[in-house]
Amino acid sequence: AGLLWLNLRRSPLHGDARQKPMDRSFILLLFLTSLTGLALLAGRDTSGMGILLALHLGVVMALFLTLPYGKFAHGFFRCAALLKWAVEKRRGKHAGDTGN
Repeated sequence: AGLLWLNLRRSPLHGDARQKPMDRSFILLLFLTSLTGLALLAGRDTSGMGILLALHLGVVMALFLTLPYGKFAHGFFRCAALLKWAVEKRRGKHAGDTGN
């Protein structure tokens, strides 16, 4: 909720206005994931567990389906870039490698 509040108060000069709806939907999906996860924890011994689980898994699936289209993908691409850099450094193919 705090992240959405900060996003709403952010200056329009910061960031791309075309990206704003995707940013807010990502924040909403994160909030819903945490909310349904907590509801799942609270209702684990009730008869509504199946419905809560289906709801939570649906929200998590929606979060991961939007992965390639938002800023959430940055984590995956950054990890892949670090792995590629480490492999290239080990093989001596890194651009900054002096050959020593």
